[in-house]
Amino acid sequence: MEIVALFMGLAILVWGCYLIRFHSILTGCVFFIVATSVFPPEYAKLDIAGLSWTVDRVWLGCLAIQFLYDLFHGNVHFRSLKGSDTWLLLFLIWLVARTLSTPLGQEMPGQPATLMHLINGYLAPVFLYVLIRQSNIPPQSLWTSIAVALAFGFYLSVTAFLEITKQWSLVFPSFIGDPKLGIHFGRARGPMLQSVRLGMYLNFCLALLWAFPVFIFAKERWAWLLAVTMTPLLMLGILLTYTRSIWMGAAAVTVILLTTLLQGKVRSIALGSLVVFGSMGALIIGPNLVAFKREYGEAETLESTKMRGAFAYVSWEMIKDRPLTGFGFNQFQVYNRPYLDDRRTNIRLESIRGYVNHNSYLSLLVDLGLMGALLFSLASITMLRNCWTIWRHPLATAYARSSAVVSFCVAAVHAIQMAFHEVSFSSIEYSIALIALGLSQVYCDELTDTMRERCESGIGEVARGIPARHMQLEQKMA
Repeated sequence: MEIVALFMGLAILVWGCYLIRFHSILTGCVFFIVATSVFPPEYAKLDIAGLSWTVDRVWLGCLAIQFLYDLFHGNVHFRSLKGSDTWLLLFLIWLVARTLSTPLGQEMPGQPATLMHLINGYLAPVFLYVLIRQSNIPPQSLWTSIAVALAFGFYLSVTAFLEITKQWSLVFPSFIGDPKLGIHFGRARGPMLQSVRLGMYLNFCLALLWAFPVFIFAKERWAWLLAVTMTPLLMLGILLTYTRSIWMGAAAVTVILLTTLLQGKVRSIALGSLVVFGSMGALIIGPNLVAFKREYGEAETLESTKMRGAFAYVSWEMIKDRPLTGFGFNQFQVYNRPYLDDRRTNIRLESIRGYVNHNSYLSLLVDLGLMGALLFSLASITMLRNCWTIWRHPLATAYARSSAVVSFCVAAVHAIQMAFHEVSFSSIEYSIALIALGLSQVYCDELTDTMRERCESGIGEVARGIPARHMQLEQKMA
């Protein structure tokens, strides 16, 4: 293991120096998702000074060094806090406060450690968001990031097919084939060892593919060739996750892409056809989606579906007892034991003993109370409002509009997964969301700067050509 860790460290050093010199923070953030997915502790780790060092943690250090390098060479653009940044900061402060106000180490056996849950689920993705927000992102580095993201999506789609066909000798890393690691063995789960994370990333790639190459270079043959080649692969990988919420996310991405990228009668025909065929499919196969066989039998899958009612009931009873501040971050399993003995309902509450909450919205309310859930909602809403502004604004560039489309897609997929899963146990889920949203916030700032410069330069014809509601953009986002 020490030899593996040594070579791993040398590889990180070489690639880190290359990226620091030639590539942007955005590319480094995409590589972080690759690192935390493909090279987790199951692949290799090195214990030094009481800490476990893995590729993704070392890579965060490389990103910090890269940011300092960009700062020294004038490639950092410090931006003032906007409304979305302020709400995100307040949410983070409340999250840390509710973590530190709860005795650390109070987790149930087998539950993720509270401090690591905080770092992996929230602090690392927010760190990426902060780096992106303060960086310059020229088109060249943006396309490098997109190329890396799509290449990783291609690898994940091929790996998903190899998993389902049980071609384990061709699967890399080999720990994917170990049924004792992770969950959802029997579905396509990739190196994330979980089908939801795999599906979320593939949906992200699907949005990237159509919002950038196809939308910006709609008249170029290579863009359509790339789309025709990769779209079936990505959709196959999504299908092989055998996860209903991921399929719902793919449907949401499809609707958003059709709505935003098409116009006029073509859009109406496409959306109408999607509604007709989707309704027919729901009527024909809908009942079978509740209890279809995956890695478990139909009875076990149906029982898993019924458990969500128990999660909702117990969570609601806990929320009523501490509605404002919650029970503390990562404390659902610690404090839910008395509620499992409630005999006022016919729901079999004991079925969820030992399980983490399967609904992120309820988890936020139970752990952080109305205060935390409200701050989280305000941060999300203001970010998406900024995305809507740059999508609708006449001065927004094609790159800005494409980033807004990707943000809409990622937000929709993320929102659906939050209703069925807890999505903060790894760095992957929120990193995907905050990378997309962070890029959109950068373009929103650039749009604001462009408007301010044009207004200050006294270009009357530009001012007259912009609707009055857009002239108030800076005040709205302040």
